[in-house]
Amino acid sequence: LSYFECNFPSFALQNIMENIRQLIKTNVPTSIMVPIIQGILSLPPTISRYLIADFTTPKKSQMNWIKMVEKPTWKGAWIGPNMAECQDDGQLFQRIRNADMIIYKAHGGAFRVGHCTMYMDVFQNWIHLLKENHNINALVLSVDYSLAPEHMYPVPVLECVAAYEYLINTLNIPGSKIILSGDSAGGALCLETLIRVYAPNILKDLGATRSNYNAEIPAGLLLVSPLVSANTSSWLWQFKEDIVTPILAARVLKEYLNLPDATNTDELHLLKLAQIRSDFDRFAPKNVMVYVGEREVMRDDILTLAHTVKQDKKFNVHIRKENYEHDWYFIRELVKPQDKHILTSSDEEFAAFAASSLIEAAENIEKSSSNSVTSTVEIAKALLVGKHPNHLIPEVDNAEIESEAVAVPPITA
Repeated sequence: LSYFECNFPSFALQNIMENIRQLIKTNVPTSIMVPIIQGILSLPPTISRYLIADFTTPKKSQMNWIKMVEKPTWKGAWIGPNMAECQDDGQLFQRIRNADMIIYKAHGGAFRVGHCTMYMDVFQNWIHLLKENHNINALVLSVDYSLAPEHMYPVPVLECVAAYEYLINTLNIPGSKIILSGDSAGGALCLETLIRVYAPNILKDLGATRSNYNAEIPAGLLLVSPLVSANTSSWLWQFKEDIVTPILAARVLKEYLNLPDATNTDELHLLKLAQIRSDFDRFAPKNVMVYVGEREVMRDDILTLAHTVKQDKKFNVHIRKENYEHDWYFIRELVKPQDKHILTSSDEEFAAFAASSLIEAAENIEKSSSNSVTSTVEIAKALLVGKHPNHLIPEVDNAEIESEAVAVPPITA
């Protein structure tokens, strides 16, 4: 690269590298791509990060979609058409408030590699499909959480919690407008974020109730090959073509969770997520979509959790299985050219899922609001007629309540 850097302008070098990346992504057979990714992910984190970051750098044409943000407790990127043109917080906040949907994203990468703009092609597909097929204006908030081993558990999840709380508390975005998405490690981060925000006592007691009713639970959740258990003994290691290898698993346990050297495993809440067996509505959205690979080592753990949630009739759980490896939906180089239609249909399926989840959440809010008004009217009726047995309470219409309310004299000092 030093030759290119010395002999080409920066924009020319950028174009050359972009073409090389695209050539690799579209022409390297999946049979070769899998061992390449296996090797990269198994390298020491500094080297692995550099290679992943270079391979997943956004295209020049995508830069105008990205608005990087950095707050005291978290950082990330707002992603949407022309987001980079927001000159100040006022313009940025206006774009956010005008959006019909916010997709909160936690990327994968085994907690040790990856960045918030590594899936730009997918993000653009989502936003285009939601607008064109469902007339929904969506933005993506992708969290750029700190990576292990420099930042071990629970630092990354606390940053994800801070980003989510910024959405619902600082920006006052209602949960009914939010869809969460996490792949691989990002799936674990999304699940624990929801627990920490809505029912944090679960981390100490699996039977604990929801404690935060000040914020609505989000409209939907997309989990792609999520890490739901750190018990690697249950993983299907016979799938040797998967990009998750024993070497990578050992690195994650050591670099992120400090296992087996951790002195207090009770504080490693990731180990408990798979033990939750009921009452997922304490923290999880009603609508959940799960994408899983038939040839990934974590397949059975993922499907067990998905089917457990699905058994609760309060939930709508959509499971899509494809005969590919871990995180096939986001790492699109794993999918053979003749099967690329799977990715197209998966994008469309997610957009439809997100749109229907948004509509259902809005309808539930409206229904809840209507019930609240009805309840208020009933209370007012009872107050007007006094405390009598129910069968003696006369019929009072809303007009009477309004006229009585007007007749009440103001309180004076």
